[in-house]
Amino acid sequence: MTAVRDGLAIPEIRMSPDFSTNLRYFPLSEYYRRRFGKRVYKVSVATARTCPNREGIRGMSVCSFCDQWGSAAYEELVGQPLQTQIARVSARLRERYKAERFLVYFQAYTNTFERISRLEALFEEALRQPDVIGLVVGTRPDCLPRRMLRLMSEIARSHYLSVELGVQSLDDDQLNFLSRGHDGACSLAALESLREYPEIDVCAHLMFGIPGEDDGQLKETAAVLSAQGLQGVKLHNLHVLKNTPLARLYGQGAFAPVSLPEYARKVAVFLEHLAPGVAVHRLNAVASRWEELLAPPWAKEKLGPTQFIRDYMERVDSWQGKHYQSGQWYPPPGLPQGGEAAINNGNGKWG
Repeated sequence: MTAVRDGLAIPEIRMSPDFSTNLRYFPLSEYYRRRFGKRVYKVSVATARTCPNREGIRGMSVCSFCDQWGSAAYEELVGQPLQTQIARVSARLRERYKAERFLVYFQAYTNTFERISRLEALFEEALRQPDVIGLVVGTRPDCLPRRMLRLMSEIARSHYLSVELGVQSLDDDQLNFLSRGHDGACSLAALESLREYPEIDVCAHLMFGIPGEDDGQLKETAAVLSAQGLQGVKLHNLHVLKNTPLARLYGQGAFAPVSLPEYARKVAVFLEHLAPGVAVHRLNAVASRWEELLAPPWAKEKLGPTQFIRDYMERVDSWQGKHYQSGQWYPPPGLPQGGEAAINNGNGKWG
């Protein structure tokens, strides 16, 4: 298949996956292995106390999908001192996975919706903890003031730092459905601002299964984000939790989550048009608190749906970057430089 740009025919780059993990996408674990030389694990903590939506900034209301915990992974640790949270979660990871190195993940609510002085103190405290080698900061596109970017840039010069940006969608109608309180242009502006600080890694959170979503939008989103040069994406199946605005719509029959086969198909469409060097942090989300989940039931599991998506991609011969087109190709860390010549070793695989 050939694309035409400025009157010139540009052949589509087609590559079959050959990662060491034998997956048909570039997983975050492999990105970390190449970046750090060993496996590292995220320690999820909750220090933020609110977000612009909950405060009613600019007339906002709570995001339609968000529960009272604001994406906190361990509600039993909410309100505990940061040092305590890190110690308890890292101990679990050491016991379960023999983990040795950690990234402290400021996950719940909007972490940069905070006084910079307090956030700087929290960052410094986190980096003082044993075996912590970096930070991951979850936030929104409309909460990245220049002073905050400068603070994170300064830290990123000596420690790993990644921003996980809640983009969710680039479609304004879908953002309104989610009650996000910002538009797609805001997300693109935030990504452009972050590009000025190349020492900071950037991961975009995306939700699939929003009403009005179609394949054309998934392809365009993949292309737009690839052009931004970001390092990762994290995918989330829109599911219904109790006591959320989305639960009311679900109860009224005004919203129904997509099936697992349809979600797997959407993920494959998106990944096929995503740059192969963008790390995939997650294929699907899991409801951390099963008692809160209303639908779909498959969102109670993590490994089952993940394997379903992997099997689907293999069955239909899908892989990340299959239909990706670019004038310049950026290989994942650790792969040879040099564009198409460096990746095509005669059999169309990495190498």
